[in-house]
Amino acid sequence: MDIRAYVQGERIGPRFERIGAKARDSIRQASMDAKDEIEERGRADISSAGNFGSRWTEGFHADVSEGGGHIRIAVKEDVPYWTVFEYGAVIRGRPLLWIPLSMDYGGSEDAQGVSAKDYPQPLFRVDKKDTGLPLLLSWEPGVRGSAKPVYFGKEEVTEPKKFHIRDIVRDVAKKFGQFFTEHFRSGR
Repeated sequence: MDIRAYVQGERIGPRFERIGAKARDSIRQASMDAKDEIEERGRADISSAGNFGSRWTEGFHADVSEGGGHIRIAVKEDVPYWTVFEYGAVIRGRPLLWIPLSMDYGGSEDAQGVSAKDYPQPLFRVDKKDTGLPLLLSWEPGVRGSAKPVYFGKEEVTEPKKFHIRDIVRDVAKKFGQFFTEHFRSGR
């Protein structure tokens, strides 16, 4: 026996199929809205966190994928150690971290962004009793009094939380229903 149901002269099955297709499309569009907002707010958060340039902001992205009846939004950062700034971390040296001195403290512009082992001139270590910090100095051979502090050593540094990506994702997830409703009602 075949049973057919009608609503206002239209069969229910095809109507549910249209509503289902409309709902799936609305979910896809809502996912894209969520992705866009996560990227926009995440990049703004990274940019406002300090000295994080285009490598960081352009490296942050969200991707929407679909499969197995699910739509996923994956949040990624191309800089592999970004979680240090999302969670905060204690970074330990082996045995020391060699940190470039800033120009304000007599450091060398050549050391910025260069690890101590890759510094182009020979370095020698001096342990300063008054500060308790070991220093790596460079000098030009044959030039008297040319020793210049370039790096200072620390056993560990504590990097505080600077990014708020998880908070942004949670906030956008709470708005997902709003995104869906806007698309479903508009029929887009």
